[in-house]
Amino acid sequence: MTLKGFVDKSVKDLSALYPEAEAKSMVIRLLSHHLELPEYCYLSDPERKIFAAEQRRLDEAMEDLLKWRPLQYVLGFTDFGGRSFKVSEGVLIPRPETEELFGIIVDGLSERELDEEQDFNVLDVGTGSGCLAWSLSAELTGAQVFGCDISDKALRVAGKQKVKSTEGPVSRPVFFLADMLKPPPAGLPQFDIIVSNPPYVLESERSQMRPNVLDYEPEPALFVPDDDPLLFYRALHSWTKLLLREGGVCYFEINERFGREVADLFGPCTTVLQDINGRDRFVKYFNKA
Repeated sequence: MTLKGFVDKSVKDLSALYPEAEAKSMVIRLLSHHLELPEYCYLSDPERKIFAAEQRRLDEAMEDLLKWRPLQYVLGFTDFGGRSFKVSEGVLIPRPETEELFGIIVDGLSERELDEEQDFNVLDVGTGSGCLAWSLSAELTGAQVFGCDISDKALRVAGKQKVKSTEGPVSRPVFFLADMLKPPPAGLPQFDIIVSNPPYVLESERSQMRPNVLDYEPEPALFVPDDDPLLFYRALHSWTKLLLREGGVCYFEINERFGREVADLFGPCTTVLQDINGRDRFVKYFNKA
């Protein structure tokens, strides 16, 4: 089979599950990864033959995709903030909104906060794959980044990430086991930044989600009871009161339906921020001295 033949057939098959444009993007990424070729290869060299060993790997991967297994799990990695991160079943796949949040945090830092001569601590609550914690560590030279999660599996994945920076070695975040619904562990420092993407999808919103999410990604990292949508934000508010130093900032990802409620919970100096699609998606809280 040729590159063009594989793309045409696979897009047709996968379009039974996904919109055609999304299916094509997935197939091209799969082809590029397994054949170690640029993504435009099927256009620049459409008649290039796929060898038998290559075809077996591609066929196995396509079988997984046709079972709704997420592309990121099939590949074993995902891109976040210009870097590659390992992901696997049991660990939430980072969303574009969380990547936006990363950009907001970095853009919001002042030169004073980046002073390497001062202690600067960052906490990622519910770190999952560790993509946000590692990315912040790579960007905030001299900061000590911490990441916690209730999932042992997530922490194992986070701890095994290999992250590079153009500035040199990236300081490894401190990862630890913690349940955000309980008080934070003793011995933690005061933090300049606390960030979290807690579970915020309502149980009633399940019907709007595809099997690639519902059948594969960890439910505890996604869903919150309909009758208590602010469950994790109340817990984060408690953590913030204990751990956020004066002048520190919190950034939380939210369900677009509850931006005002989350902002009211944290009180004055709280701002609701929109994502690239104009939806209320983040809350920023400044602990005014």
